[in-house]
Amino acid sequence: WSDFDRRHVFQGTYTYDLPFGKGQKFGGDASGIVDQIIGGWSTSGTIIKQSGRPFTVYSGLNTLSNVVQSTADCNSCDRHLGSLVIESGKNFWFDASDRAKFSAPAPGSIGNTGRNFFIAPVYFQWDASLNKRFKITERLAFDFRVDARNVLNKPSFDNPTAVINSTIFGRINDSVTNNARRIQFSGKVSF
Repeated sequence: WSDFDRRHVFQGTYTYDLPFGKGQKFGGDASGIVDQIIGGWSTSGTIIKQSGRPFTVYSGLNTLSNVVQSTADCNSCDRHLGSLVIESGKNFWFDASDRAKFSAPAPGSIGNTGRNFFIAPVYFQWDASLNKRFKITERLAFDFRVDARNVLNKPSFDNPTAVINSTIFGRINDSVTNNARRIQFSGKVSF
């Protein structure tokens, strides 16, 4: 598989006017201050979920060539070996029993796993906005908006350390591919 291979990607955007206030399903007969409070709300956002990218597990040795590092041997391993586990308070992609399956290939041979044999963690991010429009006059309006990146504050982890002779083999060193939750407030006057 290529380095940038993504088997499955879902990306969607949405916009929805909330059904509250004058002329809407809920509070349709509201007027004055009540309509100013409950009416004019809308929400929008973007959702991205994609399968992890492939990565190679290396032996850390040059068993076949002085130029290219050999891939690792892995007994009874499939492409989907690995999932996020916590050991001693640290994030790992391969648990202890999975890490025990790996070994260095014999001199003069390359590993049986091959290039980009394993799949990294899934990427997920949901960004959302909440907007409130205050109609002041027929031509003058004020929009108040709250934007949140990564609403659920769900980390999408990067590839694990993928060299078997490393002391931290299989560990995800707290590196993430998305940002932590960020919230921003803004206002806009339309005339």
